Amino acid sequence: VWECNPTTSSDRCTGGGNGTTVQLRYAGGHCHAPSCLSIELYNDDTNELLCRQLPVYGSGQVEDDRFDELGYLALPPCLWGTEVEGLVAPVSLTFNTTLRSVKKNNATFGHYGEMASWQMRGVIH
Repeated sequence: VWECNPTTSSDRCTGGGNGTTVQLRYAGGHCHAPSCLSIELYNDDTNELLCRQLPVYGSGQVEDDRFDELGYLALPPCLWGTEVEGLVAPVSLTFNTTLRSVKKNNATFGHYGEMASWQMRGVIH
């Protein structure tokens, strides 16, 4: 039993046992360089891969390009939307869907502060 209804609540609750779904529009994983190899998000109920993010490593080849720095990486997010926007259709999940995150690291060299997390945005549907 949920404490609030997400379709009527003003406090942005995440519950709602009335059959509503949330459509994922953005999923952005976070993991640290230089060891991050990938981060994946699964619907654990169906084992469906929802999002796989692979790092893009900076080359340092472009002078003064703060987004191409050697030793740093960018982790492009997964986006869903319309075909007109050039995106795949949103993934619909019920509020009791179990999600699983898998992060893969290169443990060849020690790295302090290893962690991972997700930020997601969706639309109640």
